[in-house]
Amino acid sequence: YGLKPFVTLNFATIKQGPNGLEYVIDAPAGITPSLSDSGFRDAWKNEAKNIAREFKPEYLSLGNEVNDYFYFHQEDIEPYLSLVDEAYSAIKQVSPNTRVLVVFSYNHLIEDNQWELLRRFNAKVDLIGLTTYPYQKVTTPDAIPDDYYSKLKQYTTKPIAFTEIGWSSIGTNTEKIQSDFLVKFLELTKGLDIEMVNWLFLHETTLSGIPGHITNPEVTTIALKRADDSKKEIYDIWIELKELK
Repeated sequence: YGLKPFVTLNFATIKQGPNGLEYVIDAPAGITPSLSDSGFRDAWKNEAKNIAREFKPEYLSLGNEVNDYFYFHQEDIEPYLSLVDEAYSAIKQVSPNTRVLVVFSYNHLIEDNQWELLRRFNAKVDLIGLTTYPYQKVTTPDAIPDDYYSKLKQYTTKPIAFTEIGWSSIGTNTEKIQSDFLVKFLELTKGLDIEMVNWLFLHETTLSGIPGHITNPEVTTIALKRADDSKKEIYDIWIELKELK
């Protein structure tokens, strides 16, 4: 089917704490959960290196939507920057062709004015990863500003990997609006150096546990097909785009 594995090694997770949900460093038992702790850093770098050595992935992400974590833990930015440096070198030693990236939430980069993070990671990775869901901020695809994506050129010179894009098809949105977004997305990103674009889900789904608790219900409709495998309007457009050379 032409699928390519995309591997993500995260460093943080959302857990239930005594006062509610907390965004914390995810460390195995016996290792101090801190980006500054040498034991954690060595274990995490070794995990990245082992994944690269064994699987030789084309793409290896060193964190998903990392700006969300740093919104709450700005003191960890410097330790993470140096950790990415060290992990990048370790990965390239055993799998030089693996493309290394870090993924950011584009919605929150804009909302929280975190553009400086892109500048700081620009020299440390092979490409910049982004997730983007404009429907959470505007009501229709036509309401997306013309420079919504092109402004990225001000902050990074690296190719862009859109690891998640999407528009819901529930409530005031429809399957037609969902497919209109895909066309609009292509128009607005025309001048960018894009390495990949990935729609969030193939099939509509249900989410449970913490993902279900923190995610709005409409997210489950960000799919190319319905749960019964029938095609949504966007599916055929997506297939046509996939076949373009």
